[in-house]
Amino acid sequence: MIPTLDKQIEYLRGVGTTPEEDIDVAETALILASLDRPGVSLQKYHHHLQIIKYDIDSEANEALSAEDRAKALVEVMWGRHEYKGDDGFYDDIQNANLMSVIDRRKGLPISLGILYLHAARSQGWNAEGVNFPAHFLIRIFGEQDQIILDPFHKGKIMTAHDLRELVGTISGGATPLEQWHHAPLGKRAILVRLLNNIKIRCLNVSDFDLAMNALKRTIYIDPEKIVHKYELGMLQIHTQCLIDGKQNLLDCLDYMDDNCDFENNDMRKKILNTLKEMRAYDRPNVFEVIKNDIDKGE
Repeated sequence: MIPTLDKQIEYLRGVGTTPEEDIDVAETALILASLDRPGVSLQKYHHHLQIIKYDIDSEANEALSAEDRAKALVEVMWGRHEYKGDDGFYDDIQNANLMSVIDRRKGLPISLGILYLHAARSQGWNAEGVNFPAHFLIRIFGEQDQIILDPFHKGKIMTAHDLRELVGTISGGATPLEQWHHAPLGKRAILVRLLNNIKIRCLNVSDFDLAMNALKRTIYIDPEKIVHKYELGMLQIHTQCLIDGKQNLLDCLDYMDDNCDFENNDMRKKILNTLKEMRAYDRPNVFEVIKNDIDKGE
C-alpha cells in the first residue's frame, strides 16, 4: 500500500480526535515517516511489525513477570533484529523516521522505544513510555512487578542507580532523580515528542520548511494544544509566510479569549508584540487604497 497525501493527512487528523487509549503509536509513526518518503509502500514495514509480534510470541513463553517479559523483548529486538541506538550519527534525521529506523535497525531512543512498545503491546502486556528528560525510556509491567528499559542501549534494564547516573550525565551535574523523571508518557505525547525531535533537528540546521512541516503534523495529532499553533505561527512569520503566520497567531488569541482556564501571559504578550511589529512594517499599497477616477493625457 502506497498512501496518498490526502489519506496520510486524513489519518493524522483522525488521530487528533481518537481517544488516547485507541491510538496506534507504531502505525501513526509509520504514516508520519511516509510523508517524507512519498511513493514508498508501507507493506514491508507492516510485515516487519508482524514479524516482531510472531517473534515475541515464540520467545515469551507466557512470561508473567516484568523481568521475563523484558528478557523476551531484548532477545527479539536486539538479539534477533539488532535494534540499537545510533551513536555515530545521533542527530541524523533518519533516526526519527520509523521507516528508516526499520531499514537501518538503529535510531533515537524515542523511535526505538516505539518499536519496543509495539512488541510488548502485541502480547497484550501493559507497557508505557517514560517521560525521562532528553532520553526516552519505556516501562514494562509484569503481573506483580515493573521494569524500566533503555531501547537505545540494546534494551538495558535500568536500575535506580542507572537512572540517577543518566540524569547526571544529561544535566552535566549531580542532579537528583525526581518523581517526574520516570512519570508515564501517554501515546499522543510520545508522538509529539517524536515530532519535536524532528523539529529541533531541522531548526538546528535552519531547515525551516521541514520544521514547519513537523509542526503542522503535530497540530494534526494534538489539536487541543495551542502551543503548537503558536510555534508554527511564529516560525511562519520569521520565514516571511506572513499571512499564514498572522492567522495562526490570531487563532491563538481567539483560543485564549474563549478558554478562560487557559492563561499564558507570556505567550499573549509575545503574540501581541509580534503583531504590532508586523503592522509597523506592513505599508499599504497607495495605488490599491486610492482608486479615485483621474484625468489622463491623450
